[in-house]
Amino acid sequence: MKHLFLFFMGCTMFVSAHAQSSDTLSRIDEIFTHWNNATPGGSVLVSRNGSVIYHRAFGLADLEHNVPNTTETIFEGGSVSKQFTAASILLLATEGKLFTQDDVRKYIPELPVYDAPITIQHLLNHTSGLKDWGSVGSLTGWPRTTRVYTQELALEIICQQKSLNFTPGTEYAYSNSNYTLLVTIVARVCGMSLAEFTRTRFFEPLGMTHTQWRDNFREIIPNRAIAYSPVSSGYEQMMPFENIHGHGGLLTTTGDLMKWNALLQTHSIGGDKMFAMRVQQGRLKNGKQIYYAGGLNIGTFNNYTEISHSGATAGYRAWLAYYPDKKITIAILSNDANGNVVASGKKIAEILLGKPETKTPKPAKIDLPESDLKKFTGTYRSIRNFDVFTISVRDNKLYWNQMALNPIHRDTLYYNDLKWAYVKPGRILVKNSQDTSLYRKVNPIDSTQRYIQPLAGTYASKEADTEFTISVKGNEVWINRKPGTFYKLTPLYYDGYRGDEFELLEFKRDRKGNVTSFEISLSRAERIPFTKVTENR
Repeated sequence: MKHLFLFFMGCTMFVSAHAQSSDTLSRIDEIFTHWNNATPGGSVLVSRNGSVIYHRAFGLADLEHNVPNTTETIFEGGSVSKQFTAASILLLATEGKLFTQDDVRKYIPELPVYDAPITIQHLLNHTSGLKDWGSVGSLTGWPRTTRVYTQELALEIICQQKSLNFTPGTEYAYSNSNYTLLVTIVARVCGMSLAEFTRTRFFEPLGMTHTQWRDNFREIIPNRAIAYSPVSSGYEQMMPFENIHGHGGLLTTTGDLMKWNALLQTHSIGGDKMFAMRVQQGRLKNGKQIYYAGGLNIGTFNNYTEISHSGATAGYRAWLAYYPDKKITIAILSNDANGNVVASGKKIAEILLGKPETKTPKPAKIDLPESDLKKFTGTYRSIRNFDVFTISVRDNKLYWNQMALNPIHRDTLYYNDLKWAYVKPGRILVKNSQDTSLYRKVNPIDSTQRYIQPLAGTYASKEADTEFTISVKGNEVWINRKPGTFYKLTPLYYDGYRGDEFELLEFKRDRKGNVTSFEISLSRAERIPFTKVTENR
């Protein structure tokens, strides 16, 4: 009787575990119902302690030929690739062939001398202040995916920049230029390309047989998915036609990414020393620790440690995460530019890890008199970067770029985990869970002819290797770059304008009020100088 009872108990436990497993798989399936046999899609893998518990593919790899994605389909990993470049540098460091505190100019002497040296560690952590070569290149009319960028061309653009976004080590700002320089350092230290180094030191030892770098975009890669971007009529191809890699450009499968993530558990290459260096979060000069480590973001999700990185190149999207407390890997690779793989990955993690038991309550809203509301109003520009926002009052409520702000103190506003703190007249401090930014009030727009007519003229930049022509039509300011760029600038504040690509133009005047130059700031590249070379009255 006792044996019969144990038999039924065992059957019950098996059925319960099977039902739970089936339910988990079904819930993961539901996350990807937007991908079908008429759309691009991707491959999704989940493993626990090295064993695959979920591995499925969705959508099409080739819309023209109706070829489906499979679990063996090769995708491009975007910036997920950065951890491979970082690991290469750190492996060389463990072998004593370089030191992370070395001045980068030791290996790349053609880099300009800046106010403070840039170290390899700064490159690894995105704290160098280097302007992103792709952002600078876009000013010439050739944004990424529109021309064949190479390692040599990117290095040339980087070395043309006579200034940085900030002093090295004082801030964190993501820039592909950091990892472009790391690729050059690998090659100059070990005498072989990054592709050759990673193949012999990582890919082959780990059995990553489907992984290589896209160092020749024309090469035929069997079983590679074509990348797509949604348009009004459906989809169009959006492929990375460039040869530069290391910041991105890794061609791989979800199965190979699982093998790679196993290093975070086994430390089988580079040992404990390299592992510690890979996950060591960067630290700024003021002592503040940042989330970025060696090509990896170190954070928490639902109270569990999360080691992760996302990726996006052309129409490819990627997400790779590891949760060491549960030894869980989640890998998603996609050829759908509209596929939010990060959000999908977080949903999978929540299914496996559960939701946190408590949530931080939102601050209580209070009512403020009109005098306290008005002290916040105005247009503000970030002192640290080029962000601009306007706070206005309407119907006794404050709005930030048309979003309602809730007063929680006479000197503090709140919206969606952001806080606006009134510091003093003309100064507002914006806080989130990770950072603070100080903003200063700027002078209001002046669109009278007296002030905007002097803006007209042709401006050239040696750093961007291009020129723009500014013209004034009535009370409007227009910008032109041959052969086909021509659009109206949106006034934000006195001598400050926003362009079509959300870039910020700030005109500079001499003491007599004559306009002499302007600076363009855009994502990942700030204050690129343009000098007026001709008047255009």
